[in-house]
Amino acid sequence: MSEDRRKLDLAAASLEYHERAPRGKVRVMPTKPHATQRDLTLAYSPGVAYPCLEIEKNPEDVYRYTSKGNLVAVISNGSAVLGLGDIGPLAGKPVMEGKGLLFKTFADIDVFDIEIDATTIDEIVDTVIRIAPTFGGINLEDIKAPECFEVERRIAEGTDIPVFHDDQHGTAIITGAALLNAAEVIGRSLDSLNVVIIGAGASAIACGHHYIALGVNPDRLKMVDSKGILTQKRLDAGELNEHKAPFVIDGEGGDLSSALVGADVMLGLSRGGLVTSAMIDGMSDQPVIFALANPDPEILPDEVRKVRPNAIVATGRSDYPNQVNNVLGFPFIFRGALDVRARDITLGMKMAATHALSALAKEPVPEDVLHAYGGEALKFGPEYIIPKPFDRRVLLWEATAVAEAAVAEGVAKVTDFDAGEYRTELEGRLGLTRSVMRTVLDRVKNKGVRLVFFEGAHPKILRAAAECLDEGICTPILLGTSSVIQELADELGIDLAGIELVDPRKDPRRLDKYADALHEHRARKGVTLEDAERLLESRPYFASQMVASGDAEGVLGGVTRHYPEVLRPCIQTIGIDPDASRLIGCYMMTVKNRVMFIGDATVNRYPDEQTLAEIAVQTASVARRFGINPIVAMLSFSNFGSAQHLRSDRIEKSIELAREMDPTLVIDGPMQADTALVSSIQEDYTHMVFDGPANVLICPNLSAANIAYKLLDHLGDADMTGPILSGLAAPVCVLQRHDDVREIVHMAAICAEEALLRRESTSS
Repeated sequence: MSEDRRKLDLAAASLEYHERAPRGKVRVMPTKPHATQRDLTLAYSPGVAYPCLEIEKNPEDVYRYTSKGNLVAVISNGSAVLGLGDIGPLAGKPVMEGKGLLFKTFADIDVFDIEIDATTIDEIVDTVIRIAPTFGGINLEDIKAPECFEVERRIAEGTDIPVFHDDQHGTAIITGAALLNAAEVIGRSLDSLNVVIIGAGASAIACGHHYIALGVNPDRLKMVDSKGILTQKRLDAGELNEHKAPFVIDGEGGDLSSALVGADVMLGLSRGGLVTSAMIDGMSDQPVIFALANPDPEILPDEVRKVRPNAIVATGRSDYPNQVNNVLGFPFIFRGALDVRARDITLGMKMAATHALSALAKEPVPEDVLHAYGGEALKFGPEYIIPKPFDRRVLLWEATAVAEAAVAEGVAKVTDFDAGEYRTELEGRLGLTRSVMRTVLDRVKNKGVRLVFFEGAHPKILRAAAECLDEGICTPILLGTSSVIQELADELGIDLAGIELVDPRKDPRRLDKYADALHEHRARKGVTLEDAERLLESRPYFASQMVASGDAEGVLGGVTRHYPEVLRPCIQTIGIDPDASRLIGCYMMTVKNRVMFIGDATVNRYPDEQTLAEIAVQTASVARRFGINPIVAMLSFSNFGSAQHLRSDRIEKSIELAREMDPTLVIDGPMQADTALVSSIQEDYTHMVFDGPANVLICPNLSAANIAYKLLDHLGDADMTGPILSGLAAPVCVLQRHDDVREIVHMAAICAEEALLRRESTSS
């Protein structure tokens, strides 16, 4: 795909993503009951007067009675946005909303994004200080240099809450960890390294200060801006501002090429393509290259290794080892600072974050992280010097280190701090920080799984297929009339390069290979050869036969078809997996900060005890695929047979059978839904085999499961993914008519992941 076409596709997808209802990326949700008159009396007038009076007597009680302690302001005037420059506060708002999404996703921190119409230092500082009492912390974002240095300093001095300008410090903290580990890998001390920083903006200057604090010898550090090396001569001539002054060197200057001669470390914070292989060739024998310009680094890792095969390379991109991503920093730094009510974010807290990331990279990488990154070998060394952005342990390590440092330095209002207890508290937040689908997407990336979409001429399918190809989720095969698909693609601005188009009516396999296979498979079910040829004119039949014949690895469809119209051809061609007990369908849902699975919501109408047991075991197996350790609750209208009835007996028997099928399974019941989810209710049933909420809910019949997931979807603000089928001999994902592009892409990733698991099973 050409770069211009890729940008057009990205633009269209991004605009659709942001415009999709509800618009934007963040919103405010109530946290207290508000359904009755009494609720409103407590929430507002007259009940709200009582916390107001308590806070008036003791201002620190604001952390006890309000959300201040978990609320961060992301503030920008839009003067230096994402390399887009000075685009103003309104145009910068999508970026600030995105920052809010990352705060919430990775560290469970609530955010108000605030875009201010202020340009001078005095205006910005005055505005922020006046609104600061609302917040527990302030994240300054995309404010241009050199003003940003003074803005951060004065706001920090004028408030008693942590203030952090991520553009300055985020990259410094994360690359600092990478530098510590890279130096260890090459066997060098930091003070012996010759370091060149390309760029002299806010991030570069912060990195320079941070590196020196870590141990880099300032006499061995050179900073290069667009006019060359920063020198005393240029400072004396008035070319350099006060913020660049600490990094000037004596002697003659030079350009970037001369600066890199003999250098051990290059930190690029400039623009793509600025560094050549010849420049790298002039560096030391085993250089450390941090090329962090985005989206295109100063030099690609492949170009570096042509001249220095043993170089340690990091970029800001996810498609190369050692990704430097600021999301490794700011959410967890604020998490630790907020939780001990720090009055500031000090150098010691920043250093603690750096050392925590450095130390974590040396720890054995858990299986779920390895699985999330496609099973690649992640071990401390040249291609793994910093943790992965989606490593759940970063929250535990970094937030704890920052909180401990704040307490040790005396800048925390919380002084009774126990690191072990705090880690336990952070563990409880991991359900929020974990992006289940992102893990799946990373796992299938660039594995070349061939998936067939039988509704190829549908706009949503076409957009989803293009996104799947661009993200490396799969190699899409679209069924339909090629000219119609091409016309629609041109209309939507989608490049079909890399996407395979197949017209079932014209494809020679229909009357030859596929018809023979379907006839042979279904002959004893009354299907003649002529019947097979006719059935294969139907795209669902053709697609599923492609999978059955090995020409594709999975099939998706359903945005224009009823559920049985999709499932029936798959059952008749692909068939039931001989290793599976039953075909079942479940939904994965994220609701109220929990990831849960509901089964069976799509296939088995009124299961007997054997079928219920199989549903439980297979749904638990699906949960494990997503990294969830299943805790299964068999739901009923009564708790543990308190109301004697055939249905309760049926469920009790199914639990016995499930335990026989999988002795490791944590399963209990029959129980009511609230008993399965509410710990305080469980206290009345001391014989239960699990404590805390179940995450796999097995309903007594299809009607109950279907009603439950649809109520949660529409009334419980649940994020639903599914149906996820288990039990067919090959991956099949039945889409729903209302699925949007994002949901289709997620289903494709789930389908691709199952295909990969089957590949691995076959190869072993």
